[in-house]
Amino acid sequence: MKKKIAVCLTTGVIMVFFIVVNAFAQNDTILKIEPVVAFQGSWEEMGKQTAYYFPDIIIKGALIFTLVFSIDAEEARAHYAEIEDLIPEGIVQQMQGIALGLTEYWNISYDTAWNMVLAWNFGIDINYRHKQEETEQGCTAFAVSSSDGTFLCHNTDNQPGTESMGAAIDYQPDTGENAFLSFFSPGFVGVGIAINEQDIGFTYNVGRPNKSPTNGLPAIFLAREVMAKADTLDEAIAYFEDFLDEGNQFSYQGVNFLLVDFKDNSMARLQICSDDIKITFTEELKEGVYYVACTNHFDDDFSPSPEEDLHDSSHQRYERLMEILPQYETYDLKACWEILSDQGEDGISTNNTICRDGESTDTTLGNIFSSEAAYYAMGKTCDYLEQHGEAQAIQLDAIIQPSISGVVTARGQPLAQAKLEL
Repeated sequence: MKKKIAVCLTTGVIMVFFIVVNAFAQNDTILKIEPVVAFQGSWEEMGKQTAYYFPDIIIKGALIFTLVFSIDAEEARAHYAEIEDLIPEGIVQQMQGIALGLTEYWNISYDTAWNMVLAWNFGIDINYRHKQEETEQGCTAFAVSSSDGTFLCHNTDNQPGTESMGAAIDYQPDTGENAFLSFFSPGFVGVGIAINEQDIGFTYNVGRPNKSPTNGLPAIFLAREVMAKADTLDEAIAYFEDFLDEGNQFSYQGVNFLLVDFKDNSMARLQICSDDIKITFTEELKEGVYYVACTNHFDDDFSPSPEEDLHDSSHQRYERLMEILPQYETYDLKACWEILSDQGEDGISTNNTICRDGESTDTTLGNIFSSEAAYYAMGKTCDYLEQHGEAQAIQLDAIIQPSISGVVTARGQPLAQAKLEL
């Protein structure tokens, strides 16, 4: 992933990428593509580039936590101060770069911009700290390896309408670290769904219940470090184990990670609480077929669910996944999309099907990683594939997004800081 199209940010020079304006049009046509961009340079420079192209998402995200969840600047700064020493330097630089970009490009004061960055990046953990966890949200993930190939698959479930707050960003640091492709909301410096140039793939699910909730480093921040620095599955796992062995703690939100090393088809599931971790390696599904899988709950021998939660959506979606996963004879890309598009026996999406349609939570993005490409479908995977026929594919050896370049002029003179939306 090192050699990609350059991203020009020079004054007066523009690059136009796919910019999402609305998640859905008036006729309910499902959005077909995500913004796909490549950022280069130091982490601070890439933070500034993020602010240049996606100020609306950063500002909108910060306002959600500030206005909806009542997380003010003072609380966000205090939360950050508690864990500042745990945050890797590159992540701090990236956050500072985002704030600088909002200041330089969009005339927002640095203090206000920094408050936005903190609210956007720590709002989830602060909300968990308030004990206002939204149990309706969640995701479904599995990885499967057979003679048909190895695939890492994930459905993101979130509030309807959040489709327009995502992007696929190819980070190309000049620090000697790995380049990696990340699907996440711009301005959010953690990593949830990504694959790096060493062919390490990563997916993130909320994990619960966290048996030892406390303030600490968000696990998805360390996932970003893994994408930037790990070359093998063992190295990736060691980052999380070493962090706890050194006496550190993860944050309030428990997590389920699935990791795949496409170089040797090795796979693992990581269940992480604030001060504990459980690692499960590949299991045999049937002869010649291996898998790992998770939804949002933890194993009973790690952190058991309360009795009243045993029939919630997470358990039912996992049961559904384990019901349909063994039924296939071929585990190729087509089969993986069929599983992510599951609508139950009746063919109707519910809160408990893999392609999810709940009262407050829908599937908002489907992802499949292979050794060659990153595939994605916007919104509910079942609806997307029905309307568009096939998923979008980003080839990992050439992440080049459609673009145009040129000079915007006014009265014959170059116009600084111009932005186009296509």
